[in-house]
Amino acid sequence: MGDDVWIPAYAGMTELKSRYIVKRLILLVFLLLPGVLHSADYPSQGVVKKVIDGDTIELKSGDVVRYIGIDAPETIYSRRMSEAFWKEATEANRELVEGKTVRLEYDKQVKHDNRLLAYVYVGEIFVNGELVRKGFALYSPFGPNRSKDTLLFQYENEARKNRLGIWALPLKNPSKGYIASKIKKEGEIKKFHRIECPHAGRIANRNKVSFKSIDEALDEGYRPCRTCNPLERCYP
Repeated sequence: MGDDVWIPAYAGMTELKSRYIVKRLILLVFLLLPGVLHSADYPSQGVVKKVIDGDTIELKSGDVVRYIGIDAPETIYSRRMSEAFWKEATEANRELVEGKTVRLEYDKQVKHDNRLLAYVYVGEIFVNGELVRKGFALYSPFGPNRSKDTLLFQYENEARKNRLGIWALPLKNPSKGYIASKIKKEGEIKKFHRIECPHAGRIANRNKVSFKSIDEALDEGYRPCRTCNPLERCYP
């Protein structure tokens, strides 16, 4: 009797462990797959044919490259109305890369919306970082591509505190205060919102954290909500 009961239980545990191991192996393959693909199937360098805006370029190969970890003011082509400082950001990017050979470094996710996602270098110049450091773009973490987050966050803080580039412009729609959630799921980006933002209204009172200024929220590592866009600037 004892053996009859014990053997099926052991077999069941073994089956569960096998399923767990298979699931972990599948997950590992998906995590590693982008790295394998980009080394074999995507360009490691190219000549810049066209600068599309402050964070996007087109290579002579036809590949469109979106800079990882940054967000420059949007042009009229990507929004109904262009954002302040988009011309300056585009020109800064053009001076750095147009007509030049750039080296592309990838992270975990290599493509999004048919565009390559890359850290871009001209010689020793880290283009993504240079644009953030001089205030032509914001640090903007995206998906699993986070290997340069600390550096880009540091560059943004320097530009912000020195009021360089876009940080010298006044806010387009200043708010009386800003709201964020204390709760953050693993891998999720902490975001802050204007008080009037619909996303702020969905945060439970017990989970709310308030900031009197944008600088307070940014110092705590929160990033701006894309819906209410609290960092949007305007010309004086």
